[in-house]
Amino acid sequence: MFRRRLAGVVAAGTAVAALLTGCGGGDDASDGPVTLKVLTWEPGGTEYWQQVKTSFEAAHPDIKLEMQSVPFDKYPEVQGPYITSQSGPDVMANNAGLELFDRRGAYVPLGDKAAEINKDLVTYSGACEGFDTAKPCYGVPFSYQGNVLYYNKDVLRAAGLDPEKPPATWADFGAACDAVTKSGKTCLALGLSGTFPAYWDFPEIARNYLSEEDIRGLLAGTLSWTDPKLVSVLEKLAEITTKGWTNKNAPSITMLPDGADIFQRGDAAFAGTIISDAVNWDAFGKALGDDKLGVTRWPTINPDAPLAQKFSGIEGAVYGVTKWSEKKDAGLEFITWLAGKENGELWVKHAKGQPLNKNVDPALLPSSPAFRKIQELVAEPTLHAGVMLSGPEADALARGWQQVTLGQLTVDKWAEQMQQALERSPTKKQGK
Repeated sequence: MFRRRLAGVVAAGTAVAALLTGCGGGDDASDGPVTLKVLTWEPGGTEYWQQVKTSFEAAHPDIKLEMQSVPFDKYPEVQGPYITSQSGPDVMANNAGLELFDRRGAYVPLGDKAAEINKDLVTYSGACEGFDTAKPCYGVPFSYQGNVLYYNKDVLRAAGLDPEKPPATWADFGAACDAVTKSGKTCLALGLSGTFPAYWDFPEIARNYLSEEDIRGLLAGTLSWTDPKLVSVLEKLAEITTKGWTNKNAPSITMLPDGADIFQRGDAAFAGTIISDAVNWDAFGKALGDDKLGVTRWPTINPDAPLAQKFSGIEGAVYGVTKWSEKKDAGLEFITWLAGKENGELWVKHAKGQPLNKNVDPALLPSSPAFRKIQELVAEPTLHAGVMLSGPEADALARGWQQVTLGQLTVDKWAEQMQQALERSPTKKQGK
């Protein structure tokens, strides 16, 4: 039916639909190419996804991609009704980890073929229940993601700070913020609207208080938000805004694009974002100049904490085939291609991101100083605490931080709200 059928995944002559036993979904291309509807927030940017569409369709003339792109902070609002009505896109994206697992009812499990589809990826456990590849897996990641702290060397220099020695401790960071503020700039560009705090900020504070066992407790729902460890995490998050280290409008804006724009236009010393997407080192380097852009870990609060010097790493967005799709064969063809070498190299070239495919040509990797520094940081990964949070928890984290910043909520009440959100989380033990 299609010119290429999951090459290297199933033996020649075996139908792709065999991966979806009992789910139906044979495609009929007798009247022309199959149109595959894909819901995405375009991680990596529009240029990259244009290349995905062009390259995939050139190799698969039987399939046409119809892309529906939604801003990241609006994505749940658009995806939710599709899941409720069991209709809409044939392929959808979700963040690796609990976000995907919370919405797993919308996806076709890959079954025992998951390992074959993802055979050339460094990791794909974030696409699987409990981060365990022996359990059901619901799609394909193709990028590596995680958090770093970017900084503007010129802003640090103007504040009388050494641009080659960014603050490494929480106390040093506070002193740097005082100096930057006195110089007339914002210290940390921040936006608290949406789920960005859960994914970009919370993990970097949590590493100072939680062990890997604790982080898995977040995933399972067995670690209470009133536990002193998590209360300490919330207290330090609150300090970031209540001590005046951020832009005053942080509670009312999103990190993307608004918070990132503050940093990109040179009005802030620091921005805590990600390594592999539209707001990565490449975008900041283009805006500020590669020679002015620095990258480091977030400052440590408890230097002796076992995870304090680690990198919060996770697979990027996971693309899976929807249970209601009538074009499951084409959907499997597409997500398998996403895991392949060709797309890995498109991701490097056009998105300037970290690929998961092990066969990507090393010569394509950028030579940027910031990218090289990131390679040092990602060499020591740990679990990403942010992707362990459920949707209700991620929402409560952002809303509570906004209220604390505005003086409308205490940290203790914030912890109580977080616990209530945990108890509303359908896939966590305490919520059952």
